Amino acid sequence: LHVQSRPDHFRQTQVPELAKWYKSLLEKPTARIWIAEEQDEAVGYVLAMFQRLPENPFTRARAWCEIDQIAVESNHRRRGIGRALVLRAIAEARAEGIQRVEASCWSFNDQAHEVFRRLGFAPKAVRYELE
Repeated sequence: LHVQSRPDHFRQTQVPELAKWYKSLLEKPTARIWIAEEQDEAVGYVLAMFQRLPENPFTRARAWCEIDQIAVESNHRRRGIGRALVLRAIAEARAEGIQRVEASCWSFNDQAHEVFRRLGFAPKAVRYELE
């Protein structure tokens, strides 16, 4: 969806490249990933980043869980897998005392917008682009 919708921004990646990137990411204590499986096959995942920022002259100190990536195989969508993955990340955040969970998604990703809205997420900011 992303490469198709925004080829100026996204590119096709290969499994070895992705595996190396995720491996290095998961070495960070702030990154967590959960994988949904059906019959021993991965059908979706969610990547969450647990963030903490100290207070600065503009903002208060804050801790939050950022839903950074979520994907479900197309033939497994609309069955609650995405919802379950997000709820798992939320539960982990709450277990660590983090109440705020944030997510962002591209304007073209209507399915992601729907999942987050149904889970009670509300818009926080809008990002504009000019070329």
